[in-house]
Amino acid sequence: MTASSAGPGASTPRSLLRADAPPPERGVAAILEAELDDATAAYALTMRQPFEDLRQAAAQLAGVLVLAAAGSRQATPDHPMLALARHALDQATDSIRAASVPPRMRHHHRHMHAAATWIARAMTTTVGKPAAGGMPDVDATLKLLRRGWQELQWTTGALPGFEIVAFDQGCCALHAGNAPAASRRSCA
Repeated sequence: MTASSAGPGASTPRSLLRADAPPPERGVAAILEAELDDATAAYALTMRQPFEDLRQAAAQLAGVLVLAAAGSRQATPDHPMLALARHALDQATDSIRAASVPPRMRHHHRHMHAAATWIARAMTTTVGKPAAGGMPDVDATLKLLRRGWQELQWTTGALPGFEIVAFDQGCCALHAGNAPAASRRSCA
């Protein structure tokens, strides 16, 4: 997409990757208000649910990994949370594969597809290749899950309305000293 050079009221869509693009925290409203052609707007709205499903699958898988890292005997490959994660992942993957992708959204779609692929690999590692004692291999799974999460984060810069909470910017990270130095401030 190119920014309009004709001035106010021009009909050429502005760049979605430019600083004047709607802020990501505005969600669906940002998609609806952005200057998008019909195909791009339809794609953006269609990808909202798969994006949420991937976030959900990653979070649920991460929850089981927390249990496993804490030594919980409940963190087995048949944990009910993994079934929910698998269902969300399958729905997202089906929607991503079936999407009609306008040329302008190929970059976003590549990241969505890659996120689904890496999260699926993490799921396969957890369910299909448990470590000793039938527990998930936390290190191997976490490495794959982080890669999927990174791809999902990259989708947020490729299209307005897709956002992920940056936990390294949150209050707990600040108190623990884990936040980047530039964002450290006092929290109440």
